Amino acid sequence: MKRSLLLLLVLFSGLNSFAQLDLTTLIDKCSPAIFKITTYDASGNEYAVGTGFFISASGTGLSNYHVFQGASKAKIKTSDNKTYLVENVLGWSKESDLFKFTVKNELNETFPYLKMNAVSPKQGEKIFIIGNPLGLEKSVADGIVSSVRADDKMGETIQITAPISHGNSGSPLMNMNGEALGVVTYYLENGQNLNFAVSVKNLNILDPINAYKFPVEDGQENVVSYNNSNNNSNTTTTTTSSDIYSGSKVTFCESVDDAGNPVTVASVFNIESGGGNVTVYVDNGSTQMQTTGLIVDIYKKGSSDKYDQFIETKNFTIKSTLVATYFDYFFASAGDYVVHVYNSEEKWINDGYITIKNKSGLNIDYNDPSSTFYYIDAKVNFCTELDNLNSCSNSGDEFNISKSGSYVYVRVGQDKALKTSGITLDIYKKKGGDYDDFVETKTYTINPDKSAFYIEYTFYNAGDYKFKFYSDSSVWIQDGTVTIKYK
Repeated sequence: MKRSLLLLLVLFSGLNSFAQLDLTTLIDKCSPAIFKITTYDASGNEYAVGTGFFISASGTGLSNYHVFQGASKAKIKTSDNKTYLVENVLGWSKESDLFKFTVKNELNETFPYLKMNAVSPKQGEKIFIIGNPLGLEKSVADGIVSSVRADDKMGETIQITAPISHGNSGSPLMNMNGEALGVVTYYLENGQNLNFAVSVKNLNILDPINAYKFPVEDGQENVVSYNNSNNNSNTTTTTTSSDIYSGSKVTFCESVDDAGNPVTVASVFNIESGGGNVTVYVDNGSTQMQTTGLIVDIYKKGSSDKYDQFIETKNFTIKSTLVATYFDYFFASAGDYVVHVYNSEEKWINDGYITIKNKSGLNIDYNDPSSTFYYIDAKVNFCTELDNLNSCSNSGDEFNISKSGSYVYVRVGQDKALKTSGITLDIYKKKGGDYDDFVETKTYTINPDKSAFYIEYTFYNAGDYKFKFYSDSSVWIQDGTVTIKYK
């Protein structure tokens, strides 16, 4: 895809480019371009609330992807209390959490909009935001730029001190010229004033979408046509989107009642030190799920604050006529998790986020190598090359081998010493839907003061493999999975 969009964005002119006006004047100038977003599920129930802002006079809006995720319908309310339906989705990026759309403009109105500035701001630069935190409309917060950071998945992010809360998602981050520098996206709950916006320069990586009607007009089929950037043939793929799973939700609960309804829904659960079960509830509103199985991928948040630690894939059989289903999942350790749910044809249904904590009264020592919590941030990487620090320089989860076999580097490491003089490695191969075909066990002697350990492992057969690492005292360190194919 050509990257010319960024240049065009910078050239757009909406609000006048003010020269360092005072904050009260800027609020008056910018507020008309900012609106409240309310989304609804397939049954017409309110689903989520967020913020967005106009980036063109014809009614093009910008917000977060997660504000719209799972919604069947959406509307906006402007600062003068007018409401408009969200109509066409122009593009999105799940990784950068950006969502670009138009509103239904039957009277061909001209909307006030913000000029965007894709130049990275400087540390200490004053900024402000206007949004709807916790539903409190038109709330203003100011602060400074703490840092500008490069994220492998999200792109450029801007760390700010301006306080944000739920409902601020999608708010414009503005400089003291009234220009939008970014879109407010998330904050770190365990910190103070650790708040982040994704830079508007990431708009140049939005997946373009043509004629996705949102919501569907009566009697029409909802079809998304987009250029598949991963397809080298540059063909156009037509995908049914906002389809039968548009109103889906993934939530977590303690149990279900006799009627199959969730009991005590929450996003934070306490478990015993040895782990515990939580019920995962997949609800598709009033629409049948039309699949006989679920594929569930579980990831855990690592030390880099990304959900990049793959735990496992689970498969569940369900009745295709159900509108909701559930299953129990055993969480082995505390942490933040995301559960990705797909149907049996690997079509995405929805994601669910959960925090697992240890029950109060437990004395968890994260510096004790005899406990698996010592290795909570350990990672397993696979690669074909190591750099001069013996770190994987081209990590991947899929590799090609020759018919006679080829080796791959397998590395387990963390930020602190492994504190074990030996490593036990159990290797399993996927058979059916689970890694239950045992291959072999290997043991190694290592330097306990090292923070990482690697081996050259030769694969002779294609397949999906799981590597399970343990310390010399049989404490589980971490798992890693890899797919091996023939050249």
